Amino acid sequence: MTCDRARGIAERVTAVSMLAALAGLLACEARAAPDFSGVWGMVQHDRLGAPFFIPIEPKLNATGKSVTAAFVAKYDVKNNEANANCVEPGMPTVMWGIGGAPMEIVQQPQRITLLSELENQSRRIYLDGRKMPDGLPDQRVGFSTGHWEGDTLVIDTRNVTEWQAPRWPHSGEFRVTERWRLEDPAKLKLTGLRPGGPVLKIDGPVLVNEMTMNDPLWYEDKDYKVTVFYRKLDDVMLEDNCAEGTWMERLEALVKKGVKPAN
Repeated sequence: MTCDRARGIAERVTAVSMLAALAGLLACEARAAPDFSGVWGMVQHDRLGAPFFIPIEPKLNATGKSVTAAFVAKYDVKNNEANANCVEPGMPTVMWGIGGAPMEIVQQPQRITLLSELENQSRRIYLDGRKMPDGLPDQRVGFSTGHWEGDTLVIDTRNVTEWQAPRWPHSGEFRVTERWRLEDPAKLKLTGLRPGGPVLKIDGPVLVNEMTMNDPLWYEDKDYKVTVFYRKLDDVMLEDNCAEGTWMERLEALVKKGVKPAN
């Protein structure tokens, strides 16, 4: 069915046929949407100045400061950093990857799947018009739905697990709105993650992600924005075997303590 035929049928047929026509129209619009498929790596963002090249965090209000200070006072997170212990960072950190870990986007008409090399995390962005399910448990990456506004994909993410540790702490009311689009790198004059460098030579379009973050419980800043730029990589995704490493460290520690294997 062509797109024009789907539109025509949708205007004049019965309710039963209308569903088929609208399904055809949805598929046509999805095919016409920009193609984000491929492996992408972060090139730059607009809030440089924090460690590990991650964006500068929003300011916390009194409640946010109290909760996070209590966590740091109770736990030695400085010498036991979460990522080093295979704890996935979740949203929003997965979108810039600590250390620049790449991500792969698999695009389908009714869903986009994002696979991050960092801790083997995944996001599913539903484009089929579904609403947030009732009673859904919080997750590190939250629950995401999206819709197209022209050539821009608008994504709403909620139900993100509360995070009290350093690096982008947030309450369970944290919410992210993303706007994805493709841009000509020549118009952006990107210089990378070190300010003042030469303009990068990038082949092909750049994926621009305008992120707006809100946390009514912990953030002093409202509508905190971070824009992230990604370039397509001619590369393959690798496994993150962090859990295997920590398992072997524990086994070796038991051997040093003289613990014998169970019979």
